[in-house]
Amino acid sequence: MTAYFAALPPRTDRIVAGIGFASAVRSDELVALVTACLSEAGMTPDQLTAIATHVRKQGASQLAALAAHFDVPLRLLTDDDLSGDVPGVAEAVAAEAGTLVLPKRKSALATCALARCAPDFAVTRFGQPAALSRATAASTLSTSIAGP
Repeated sequence: MTAYFAALPPRTDRIVAGIGFASAVRSDELVALVTACLSEAGMTPDQLTAIATHVRKQGASQLAALAAHFDVPLRLLTDDDLSGDVPGVAEAVAAEAGTLVLPKRKSALATCALARCAPDFAVTRFGQPAALSRATAASTLSTSIAGP
């Protein structure tokens, strides 16, 4: 029997997850939401290129844990980075990377939207990198090593 599916090329779509959340959200809720969104869109975690949100969420340890979980960079966008044509944080941030493939989905305290990266997308030119303090980074690392 021939395995025809083996001839299919691997999916190469790169995806950015735009995230909005209340300060009380736990990192495991964010991980579950992003995982559910990727699944709903027919994407896999290895296609995730970055986690992105608004710069006002800078320093949120939940975001650092989310990015660490998926082993992707966390990027922060300012009001000037956003076109203003898309309402809400999750969709507006994701749309700056490319075409929305999954509009905003909600959990109890967070939202997530997914965008397929434009062909010329470069994560290094997308918003700005998150700058974590040493204490936040150490705390995030120790909790991610310890598990949920």
